[in-house]
Amino acid sequence: MRKTILYIAMSLDGYIADENGGVDWLAGQDAGEENADTYSEFIKRIDTVVMGWNTYAQGLSGR
Repeated sequence: MRKTILYIAMSLDGYIADENGGVDWLAGQDAGEENADTYSEFIKRIDTVVMGWNTYAQGLSGR
């Protein structure tokens, strides 16, 4: 049996996206500061990824 893992970024107030559906806030406040890239390490251990269309489309557009 496969294990299911939920990997989600959430703001401190409990939101996943802003009021327009964007996730630009994930980049942080200081563009010059190096951010920890935990997703790249996480995804190396995964066989299958399931995501919604809006998340997929934002990933394609680079948002």
